Amino acid sequence: MRVLKPLSAVTVAVSLLLSGCGESTSSTTGSEFTDGGDAQNPTNPNNPTDPTTPTDPTTPTEPNTFDEAALVANLVNNVLSPALTQFHTFAQAQQTQIGAFCSAAKAQADDVDNLHEQAKDSWRAAMTSWQYVELMQVGPLLTNGKELKSKIYSWPAGGALCSIDLDIVYHEAGIINGNANQPYDIKTRTSDRKGLIAIEHALFNVNYDHNCTFENDALAPWNGRTLNERKVARCEFAHTVAGDIVDNSNEILSRWQGDNGFANQLLNAGEPGSSFDTPHLALNEISKALFYMTEELKDKKLGTPLGLFVNSCGFEACPQDVESDISEHSKENLLANLRAFKQIFTGEGSNTDNTVGFDDFLDAEEGTEVKQRMLTGIEEAEAALMTIEGSLKQAITDDTAKVTEVHSKVKNVTDELKSDFINKLALELPQTSAGDND
Repeated sequence: MRVLKPLSAVTVAVSLLLSGCGESTSSTTGSEFTDGGDAQNPTNPNNPTDPTTPTDPTTPTEPNTFDEAALVANLVNNVLSPALTQFHTFAQAQQTQIGAFCSAAKAQADDVDNLHEQAKDSWRAAMTSWQYVELMQVGPLLTNGKELKSKIYSWPAGGALCSIDLDIVYHEAGIINGNANQPYDIKTRTSDRKGLIAIEHALFNVNYDHNCTFENDALAPWNGRTLNERKVARCEFAHTVAGDIVDNSNEILSRWQGDNGFANQLLNAGEPGSSFDTPHLALNEISKALFYMTEELKDKKLGTPLGLFVNSCGFEACPQDVESDISEHSKENLLANLRAFKQIFTGEGSNTDNTVGFDDFLDAEEGTEVKQRMLTGIEEAEAALMTIEGSLKQAITDDTAKVTEVHSKVKNVTDELKSDFINKLALELPQTSAGDND
């Protein structure tokens, strides 16, 4: 797949070669549909669309001649699967690099500062890779209220610094709040106290005092300890969290891969044993991932810190509400999101000989103008983002107009996504985007 080169000093370079495709199946009915409310559950085999009856406006019909099974196969094998395996590689590297930093910090070795920077670089690489996955949420990433996803990355719900500081102390002591009957176990901790957000605080925050407005018995001694003691405690906590991320990433892969994995459910749509009655319903499930651009990217990552919605500052520009504010990695996150969106839309993944994407589907359904508007919108959004000098956090205050321009360009894409895109391809508008704040 095309791998993002982050704006930071990190160079993300991985070559992934995955192959395989599903059985070719073409659609036979319909051409467009009008979204009229709650649609049928696309993964419910007991509720198929009957092509012999009049089209219900709440039910997607299936376009005519395009080989949707081939599109599903390319997106699964050459875009979605490589993103998941790439992140797992970076998660493992992050665990290793943080471990090396911890050893040097405990020994107060001469190269500790260099290893600290390398540990931060490993986080940047892992975070950038994860931001591709953030925009590719299907299957195991959505199961049980996004449980596994949240264990790796819980923004914006997680990340309260006081909660993380408490866990750093509990982790070091091996017990919760001085209670020997409550041994510390990262597996049982809530998602807001671990994951990539917790590692960001532990590695990047240069304020080594705790962030709580109160002090329990376990936390009280913290601010009086030596800087190196606090640095080691944070690092060792980050190393444990990094291991938990690897475990959860491995669990996602195990649910995605294999004969009974979700990838095969998509690839074998229409065949016995698949939860998808047709390739069109499998494709509809994948298309929902694109709507991350609406609420999460447009509204939360851009609109909220801009003050378009209520934030920590009320209804005004609020730089501390950007994503990854401690590391100031927000811009890189957005860039990865935009490029992941483009990968799904164009089908440009690990196999450069196969680039069947939604853009080709639009061409087949007389939606070439829609395709071109969306491609132009993606390019303009990325170009607007790249005009921002420095971090997004700084630009929210010092160059608000440029951030507003990025928001405007992203909105151009999401407006097309929610209207002409789904109508031309007879796809569903996810309920989470039906009430999108435009």
